[in-house]
Amino acid sequence: MTDTIQTPADEATNEATDAVQAEEFLHLDPADIIIGTNVRNDLRPDHKEFRKSIKERGVLEAVTVYRNEDGQYVLLRGQRRTVTAADVGTPTGLIPARVLPQPDDADRIGDQMVENIHRAGMRETEIVSGMEQLALLGVSAAQIAKRTSIDRPTVNAALAVSKAGETRAKYEAGDLTLEHAAIYAEFEDDEAAIDRLDRARTSRWGDSVEHVAQKLRDEAAESAAYDAEVERMRAEGLPVLSFDEADDADGSLLLEDMRTVEGEPVPVDQWAALDGVAVIVTEEWEYPETETDPETEDDEDATYDDEAEAVKVYRQMWVVTDIEASGLIHRSRVGRTDDDLGDGPEAHDPEADAAAEAEAEERRAERRRVIAYNKAWASAETVRREWLAGFVARKTAPKGAEALICEAVVTGHHSLSKAMDHRHPMLFTLLGIDVPTGYYGAGHGECHKIATKASTPKAATMTTLAAVVAAWEATTGKHSWRNPTAWDARVLGALVEWGYQPSEVERILLGEEPQPSTEDDSDAAAAEASDEASDSAA
Repeated sequence: MTDTIQTPADEATNEATDAVQAEEFLHLDPADIIIGTNVRNDLRPDHKEFRKSIKERGVLEAVTVYRNEDGQYVLLRGQRRTVTAADVGTPTGLIPARVLPQPDDADRIGDQMVENIHRAGMRETEIVSGMEQLALLGVSAAQIAKRTSIDRPTVNAALAVSKAGETRAKYEAGDLTLEHAAIYAEFEDDEAAIDRLDRARTSRWGDSVEHVAQKLRDEAAESAAYDAEVERMRAEGLPVLSFDEADDADGSLLLEDMRTVEGEPVPVDQWAALDGVAVIVTEEWEYPETETDPETEDDEDATYDDEAEAVKVYRQMWVVTDIEASGLIHRSRVGRTDDDLGDGPEAHDPEADAAAEAEAEERRAERRRVIAYNKAWASAETVRREWLAGFVARKTAPKGAEALICEAVVTGHHSLSKAMDHRHPMLFTLLGIDVPTGYYGAGHGECHKIATKASTPKAATMTTLAAVVAAWEATTGKHSWRNPTAWDARVLGALVEWGYQPSEVERILLGEEPQPSTEDDSDAAAAEASDEASDSAA
């Protein structure tokens, strides 16, 4: 049944036919309306108050339909109202409907999502489904964000989840948030990575899912860089071992400690021509020496921000993998016979041997710790700065912000002083603003814009807090876990109170001892293999 209400028509020009189409407002029998494809699949039709309202008062807001080729009315928007009205009835038996020209699929899906996305009742799983449909129609992620007014990171996360079968099943079952599901989707084909993410998600201790995910990304990048370095050296004709081969060569003697039968060392430029030798690529962290100010040497708040960051470099470690093939002997055997190298008391000093081994193990442990924590800090820095970028965009400051600002300003903390002298480069970075360069004082105009934009007391407090936190962030680096200060603990502690989840290595700044790692220890194992090879000459 159709009851037509005459209204002025809005003209619309069809590019193909230049025909004039008019919008109509009708009253339709909800049972006659065809329910077309909709991004919303859970209508919650059993809501008692909603059903009662429809039955007693009818549908108050018109639904939207279009006529198909057969003259039937197909629903565009208002599925829940239409289905409920058909089920419980209305006082007149009809519902108001707005009739529009038939849209294309992308417009239909986008409009349905815009209508439903910001409603409290629409589930994230339905959002993912809607974005998947738009993507299948060739709509880009940028256009989906524009059509639906959903931020780009959420769109990217939803599209990633829609393509990952196992992860999507976990997400739709309610086991994962959309943010975590996007991370799981990234590593779906890596069982070991998924296992590490599961441990992070279910454990009360250790790194968060976000921190573990960044470690996984960094480890993959490091592995690729390592393999590239191996291939580069091989292209130069060097007998370089792969990572796995180097692990198998654990305990090999260093070539620099080997001698010819005449007791002479082999010239370095002849190493590549020897048989039974190989190169292991090792990673080292170099800390350039910096001068220490005697006046601040014993000050726990002394500045470390001018200390050069540790730089990872690759080294060639030549080892002997086949002593017989090489024809070399260890330098300790030069001029000695087999009888001289017996196992009697005169050949060994057990206490000296034990002390030497303990010292060597201490060196190895410290080196493993430095390598592991440096890498962990680099990963944590990425996660922390992503979090800070969202934090500094807040409209209002969190509880306790004024106290932190007061302490930084009144004490004239060096991090804030330095940031002010250099026009807050880290604040610019976190806000997504290009850092001005080229002349002294560059950035003054941009700083003025940031300051004057904060026109209310709440906004001004938040902007000042952002400047203080960004100033501290700019002074952090791999040196921070080695030389934590009271100000590090103060600022990071505040960030934790405001919602940041620190990684294990960041907790060192808070005075907490890192918990034993349950993650993949491949980096530490590689360092240990390198150390043992270095110590095998002892």
